[in-house]
Amino acid sequence: MKKFTFITGAFFSSLTLIGVLFKIQYWVGGSIFIILGIAGIAFLFIPAYAIYKYNKDK
Repeated sequence: MKKFTFITGAFFSSLTLIGVLFKIQYWVGGSIFIILGIAGIAFLFIPAYAIYKYNKDK
């Protein structure tokens, strides 16, 4: 669970940052990357991190 949590966090954070770079450079696809990155953080990383922390404290 720890490996999955940190890999998803790194991946979706990177995806969001790449989207921001695309938006700054006015390249096509920046909005999609930002939406996918933030959605992945919200729906995969945060719940996985909460479960990881809950199980770690037991």
